[in-house]
Amino acid sequence: AADDLLSRLGRASWEALESWVGPQALRLVAESLATTLWIVSSGISAALTTLCKILGVLLAASGISGDRLVRAAALGPGEVQRVLLWGLAALVGSWLLSRLRGLLLPALRWVKLCCFLGAFLHVAASQESPTVQAGMLLGLWVLYALLGRLVGSPGPSTQLDATVRSLEWKVEELWRRQK
Repeated sequence: AADDLLSRLGRASWEALESWVGPQALRLVAESLATTLWIVSSGISAALTTLCKILGVLLAASGISGDRLVRAAALGPGEVQRVLLWGLAALVGSWLLSRLRGLLLPALRWVKLCCFLGAFLHVAASQESPTVQAGMLLGLWVLYALLGRLVGSPGPSTQLDATVRSLEWKVEELWRRQK
């Protein structure tokens, strides 16, 4: 039995759900979900296999040998199920991160700043030639700028929205005074 963090988290979640809904009801729901996922995966696998066969015939008719590529794209139900589960995990993770973004963004900015400050000091104190140091510092600066664009600060659109709302409120106030 694996004793890693993910396994312990899964067991703890399963035990908590069992205590809330009961072991028999939870087992029934889990079996139903597993069966449904297997049926959907089998359908997707059959569709992929059919499409790959059609693609193989089209490639063969065109004189292109793509047998290996076509065979690699035809996934079995187990592989499709794995892809679907990883996709679901990515979707749930993305949703959670979007919910936690307001809390994590300030902390991530400080972590990014500290990491780049440490990297800058490491490059500046290195025994490399000045040309290599300048190149590494330039690369570090570009990476910092790119990560700043990706993480971004609450942009001017938020400030613009607040300014527009303020102006709308002032216009309404002027209309009320004129009447």
